[in-house]
Amino acid sequence: MSTHKLVIGIVIRTLIIAILIAVAIYCGIHSLWYVLTSICIFLLILVFETRVFIKRYYSKFDSIVQAMLYDDYALSFEEQKENTVLNQLIRLYEKNKKASFDLQSQAFIYQQLLNSLKSGVLILKKSTDSWTVLNMNEYLRKYFGLPGITYWHQFKSFVPQFYEAIEDKNFAEYKSTIDIQINKEEKQTFVIQTSVSKVGDQQYYIILLDSIQRVIDSTENEAWLSIMKVIAHELMNSLTPIHSLAGNVSEILEQESLSAEDKEDVQVSVDTILNRSYHLQKFVERYRRLTMLPSPQPEWIAIDTLIQNCLRGYTGILQQKEITLHYNGGADIRIFADAVQMEQVLINLFTNSMYAVESQDIKDIFLQVYTLNKRVYIEFADSGRIIDPEIVPRIFLPFYTTRKDGGGIGLTLSKSIVEAHGGYLFYQIKADRNTFVLALPVTETEV
Repeated sequence: MSTHKLVIGIVIRTLIIAILIAVAIYCGIHSLWYVLTSICIFLLILVFETRVFIKRYYSKFDSIVQAMLYDDYALSFEEQKENTVLNQLIRLYEKNKKASFDLQSQAFIYQQLLNSLKSGVLILKKSTDSWTVLNMNEYLRKYFGLPGITYWHQFKSFVPQFYEAIEDKNFAEYKSTIDIQINKEEKQTFVIQTSVSKVGDQQYYIILLDSIQRVIDSTENEAWLSIMKVIAHELMNSLTPIHSLAGNVSEILEQESLSAEDKEDVQVSVDTILNRSYHLQKFVERYRRLTMLPSPQPEWIAIDTLIQNCLRGYTGILQQKEITLHYNGGADIRIFADAVQMEQVLINLFTNSMYAVESQDIKDIFLQVYTLNKRVYIEFADSGRIIDPEIVPRIFLPFYTTRKDGGGIGLTLSKSIVEAHGGYLFYQIKADRNTFVLALPVTETEV
């Protein structure tokens, strides 16, 4: 039923009720009691029917609003040709339904990511004067044999050293090591990293815990700390606005009617949730690329051809940025490698060199290929600023980057690819230039 028909129906019923009231008054004045009684009964029936008529019109509106209010997206509604307002509400319901399913998928990915980490992750949410557990990954739960825990103070009974370490710092940001005894066994040493995130009036406390009992390489340990810090930052950057916006949408839907401004607010909130979910999905994809590198599919390829193919797409960029490339190729050198993966390595190294020189007065990139001691060497050198010695140990760590738009996986991925080919990738200062050296083994015979 359209809004136009609703108005006409109400007007007609109102007129009939007014007429009946006038007739009832007339009958009362003239003592026509039997007629008056009949009119009163009919009047009551008409009033009840009018109420049912109006309620039937708004029943679908009520069903849709109740469904959105309680996140019930199992229902299905068909649009009506003559009811524009109802159709708009149905479209809003379907849009929220899709956003809800997308959000559930992203939350599942987020949970899977947390559970795949071989480090403990605990996210607390501030509630008045106490902290509640927003999320705890499977590694932390199983490592300490924890049951389902809702409140932070419950940790005191199961992991007292962990509980006391956080309480002593008064939930401040810090990084340190702590000794924790598990099931009355020998104490184990853990690295603990915490951070605080605040969105509006809501405060979150992220705790990352990693056992270093068997860690023998300090650089490897530093790599894990960097990964945990970035993961915590990226996850909360996406999840905190999603949580806040979802609460905002819920408050709007609690209203009895939705204005155009309310609908616009809901639209903006849903679009933002989808955008942050997409960002989180891209972050997970970057993490997956590092952990699921496919095995090389080697073939005989000419180094010079491979390099020329990579450089062909950068000719215009080099001219535009006024960068000079000095290439000393190895025309007769061939390697047995995966062409696609090696091309990715060369592109990563060349892109880094361009970034290093683009803001310098002298913009030179030196690319050299040669063989030595049964190895093929490919050197990328540039005239950019020499890398700070304190940064050098971290340049191959996952997610570490000094670039504003960098992802921090280029060099890590390149190093993994080269090592999968039996070679190695390292950095050195040669002739007062930043130099990345790629070394690959020479295969004796060509198939």
